[in-house]
Amino acid sequence: MVSEVLTSREIEILESIVRHFVLSGDPVGSRKLAKNDGYNYSAATIRNVMADLEEKGYLDHPHTSAGRIPTTKGYRHYVDKLIDLTKLSKPEQKLIIENLSNKDDEVNNILEKTSHLLAQISNQLGVILTPKLYKGVLEQIDIISLSSNKVLIVLRIRNGIAKTIVLEVLHKITTNQLDKVVSLLNERIAGLTLEEIKNTFHKRVKDLIGEKSGLIRLFIDSADKIFNFKKFSDVKYTGTRNIINNPEFANVKKFSAFVELLEEKDIIIHLMEDRDNPPQLKITIGNENREKFVQDCSLVTAPYKYGEVSGILGVIGPTRMSYNKIIPLVDYTAKIVSKMFEKE
Repeated sequence: MVSEVLTSREIEILESIVRHFVLSGDPVGSRKLAKNDGYNYSAATIRNVMADLEEKGYLDHPHTSAGRIPTTKGYRHYVDKLIDLTKLSKPEQKLIIENLSNKDDEVNNILEKTSHLLAQISNQLGVILTPKLYKGVLEQIDIISLSSNKVLIVLRIRNGIAKTIVLEVLHKITTNQLDKVVSLLNERIAGLTLEEIKNTFHKRVKDLIGEKSGLIRLFIDSADKIFNFKKFSDVKYTGTRNIINNPEFANVKKFSAFVELLEEKDIIIHLMEDRDNPPQLKITIGNENREKFVQDCSLVTAPYKYGEVSGILGVIGPTRMSYNKIIPLVDYTAKIVSKMFEKE
């Protein structure tokens, strides 16, 4: 499809409307632009340009107002062609670095802090997906007896991530039996990715199937459960109050849809899990988002690296967000988080 060419006047008016609407949330009228933006155009001329932009799909107007608001197409043109990105202020950069520079922090603490920082600086919803464990390398497996009929499987992934699964056993297993099975399993599968282990586990341990405790048989029967991780294991988000206080969510339907999104973590994971393919900064606006829950929102995300695996962080907010601030915020934070994990 040949991209539509806007005149310089249309571009100028569109940029002003987006900028005013982002700041105020109120539909923008021709008189306001003529009065406040120092144009040499009359209000009538601006009105005609606004009508042309509306006809081309860049603007819309609420039926109760003579003013215009940007559509998804209008925001997209603004983000792709018009935006003058604002660098993060030195205090904001310092805030991010100082909060993420504690070498003694656990991975989860760093991720929690990151979502808080994104929410605090953007005044929207800060979101972070934990790394994709299916690409993680198993460093060690441990088995801990919890009771006479339950054991805890601990998968320690390289770079400090750990996942746990509880399995039921038919009878109590001795410490010596546990130690022997742990040693055998680490000998066979440590150093492989979880994806490799899941796909080849049976072949790697089939000669051990007669092991007396029954644990190897249990592992074989439960391999899909033990090693079947989602692309992203968990999502953390902060700033719910920020986003629901936006006037856009005064609408009951929009508010209900967003609350449903927040209540279902799997929806957020599904929404964001493919946003690193290809791994780059990504912005989706309004109805560009396939999920109905966020078609009144925009998502700005970027991947971060954690050893051999990667995760995604970003900001979710109404389409009327400060893209020129939030885009560099997300990009900068992803780079800092990656650098912090490099040092571990």
